[in-house]
Amino acid sequence: MAGRVLRRRAKSPPDRRGPAPVLIANDNAKACTLFQRMIAAAGYQAAGVTTFDSALRQLSQTLPRCVVIDMASKGDSGGSSLNLLALIRGSEDPRVSSARVVLCTTSAKNRAFSFESGADAFLVHPFHLDELLAEIANVIARPQKDRAQYRRDAIAGVDPIRTR
Repeated sequence: MAGRVLRRRAKSPPDRRGPAPVLIANDNAKACTLFQRMIAAAGYQAAGVTTFDSALRQLSQTLPRCVVIDMASKGDSGGSSLNLLALIRGSEDPRVSSARVVLCTTSAKNRAFSFESGADAFLVHPFHLDELLAEIANVIARPQKDRAQYRRDAIAGVDPIRTR
């Protein structure tokens, strides 16, 4: 045993064990439930909310690895997906303000503004479930140090996947 170095195996961070938590914020209760079921079936721990207040509360309580925002600009929820993104990025709680966000909208014209506002991924309706699941996986897997550059590339129109 002389000269032999014993190395302890590092423990995984607690938030990395088990299925990654994903929060779905969708003001359409039926769509929210459907997304929640499909995302859970893909192996994630999915939770759904239908209002801005419940989204912010759930974010600070559960600290999901990814938030999928799909809010309409009408109704009683308080505004659009971009409004909720602004509330998340403007939160005083750094755990909330740094949340990874997949933003879903009905208009491609908001793409650059969405990335400038801090979205980590952007989808335009209609989109396929596989596209959403791929964006969730990419957002979760993207290292923290690469998030800002990914946004800059997206704003500039550079395909971040092809440049690697």
